[in-house]
Amino acid sequence: MIDRRALLLGPLAACTGTPALAQPEALRVPIEIVEEALELEAAIRVGNPRGDVTLIEFFDYNCPWCKRSAADLPGLFAAEPDLAYVLVNFAVLGAPSVGATKVALGFFDLYGPQRYLLLHQRLFALRGVIDAPRALKEAAELGAGTGRLIATADSRKIIDWMTEALRVGNSLGLAATPSFVIGPEAYQGYLSLARKRALIAKARA
Repeated sequence: MIDRRALLLGPLAACTGTPALAQPEALRVPIEIVEEALELEAAIRVGNPRGDVTLIEFFDYNCPWCKRSAADLPGLFAAEPDLAYVLVNFAVLGAPSVGATKVALGFFDLYGPQRYLLLHQRLFALRGVIDAPRALKEAAELGAGTGRLIATADSRKIIDWMTEALRVGNSLGLAATPSFVIGPEAYQGYLSLARKRALIAKARA
């Protein structure tokens, strides 16, 4: 299930967490690269598709601070109904992450963003290492046909999506998960729900 060649697509990044009192600082990034991120085939749009502000999250399924960010999503969407949120699978923490990402992107390709969001939340609710078999199990419980999903997950298309996501993330200078991009600024490390809302308000000002 895991194509180990995918591990060579880009440099490994650290899963970086910062306490609520030491939130990451802004890094200026080229807006044309931000636009590339939004145009990625693997950019999964959740929240309000016609939102007035867009927040992009680069994440890895085996990053504990990404898990915490995923837990914040329901509260963020409830508080910010006009927010467009874009999830970018950034599989940088080893073979298990590559396998889980292939399954997750295959599921997205077959079933669309809203069903994908259900899988996203289920994967982050699991304890321990998240890999391809565990992702397949969760996808099957959401009604995915396992044979079709495996074929899609192992396709050249999904590898190409992952390659492009890593290229764009590297072009943005992202060296950690989670990382967030809003407007021309990137933040490397966990952002609290309050900090995300403050950045959204700033973008609207």
